[in-house]
Amino acid sequence: MKKRMIMCVVASALMCGSIASCGKSVGTDSNSKTEPSTAATEASSEAETTAAEAETTTAAESETTTAEGGEAVSEELIAEAANVLNNLNTIDYIGGGSSVEVDESVTYTVDNKYPYTKVTDSRFSSVDEVKKYVTDAVTGSLLEKRYKVIYEGEPAMFTDNEGSLWFLQGARGCGFTFNSDPVVSDVTDDSFTITVTFDDMGADSTMVVKAVKEDGLWKASSFKINDNEENAR
Repeated sequence: MKKRMIMCVVASALMCGSIASCGKSVGTDSNSKTEPSTAATEASSEAETTAAEAETTTAAESETTTAEGGEAVSEELIAEAANVLNNLNTIDYIGGGSSVEVDESVTYTVDNKYPYTKVTDSRFSSVDEVKKYVTDAVTGSLLEKRYKVIYEGEPAMFTDNEGSLWFLQGARGCGFTFNSDPVVSDVTDDSFTITVTFDDMGADSTMVVKAVKEDGLWKASSFKINDNEENAR
């Protein structure tokens, strides 16, 4: 399933005032000077004022957008929401047994039934690094119920052996192909809610993600898809 990265773009329009050139006809008197007319001077001043006001308005509009329920949400928070979704998508792919670079020619079998392949992915060299990568992106019930198995459990998705890291590949359904921009609501200093849709095997499904700030990072703490149980696909 192809991952779709979400980008938040704010379009801004710059209004420009334009004035026609105005002046007197120059007479035969060599001492005559062409002076700008009063109308031209006033028009120029009015145009500059209009342009300045338009620029100020555009800048203010670019900093906030209206969220569900009518609350103003900063573009910075919209970008954070997109980042939370993209991180969640990456973790879900890993939890599904994909999106990790491995050397499939080198294998390691645990308990004679779990075939791991050697990790060559530059992001990870140990289970501890995997754990940090996962816990920097997800927390709460989402971590405990869905993604903790990536770095611990029976069997865990990753394991250390003889100085190398190994990954349990799979062919499970994973990842989210998001097809709408995130809508942010219920904003507090350390939490907000994201609503987004994704392509769910050809049909649009709605996903509601709870995000919280932990250790200075915005992380996904739970999600709910349509009428499914929390954190379940």
